Amino acid sequence: MRRFARFLDAETTEKLIQSFFNEKRLIKRIKILQTYCCLGIKTLAGGELYERLREKREKTRERMKASLVLITKNNKSIASMEQQNATISCTNTELQGQQAMCSTGKTKYSLTPLNITYSPGVEQLDHEEKQICSVHRILPDVYLHCKGVMIAESRKCGGKLRLMDARKLCRIDVNKTRKIYNHLVSKELVQQH
Repeated sequence: MRRFARFLDAETTEKLIQSFFNEKRLIKRIKILQTYCCLGIKTLAGGELYERLREKREKTRERMKASLVLITKNNKSIASMEQQNATISCTNTELQGQQAMCSTGKTKYSLTPLNITYSPGVEQLDHEEKQICSVHRILPDVYLHCKGVMIAESRKCGGKLRLMDARKLCRIDVNKTRKIYNHLVSKELVQQH
């Protein structure tokens, strides 16, 4: 732009620079409108609604990531505390002269229940479903997805669903799928084939 400024006066140079800025702004706006058109949005009001909902989705996604990080940190700290307690109790029993269960040298501990208090979708679960999610370490939104898919598929098949088909639908750990399937069968939401 300095080269043009040599030949033009200050006012004309300013207008030229402003026209370049306007061109960039218009190109950006055209790209946004083309994106709206590709998404099937026909009006500017629809575009504004889309932007508001997109921001809301991004905030929700960030909150979910933050809650998953928090849950993971809590569960790791609880597991490490339990492992330390198990090691201490094992050492105490050896000191008391009793036979210790730690003869192999490996520390055996069971997984602690998952804290789902602040997980997304927990408010949609009843007490039994919260217990299942917590004990079997299933996130509530995954549980709700699997439950919905199994119920919908059983309705398609006349109310009956096989465990093998449920495993194909959910694509999570087979033991977790079995627990969800057994719970739905006990609640008579799904019938065994």
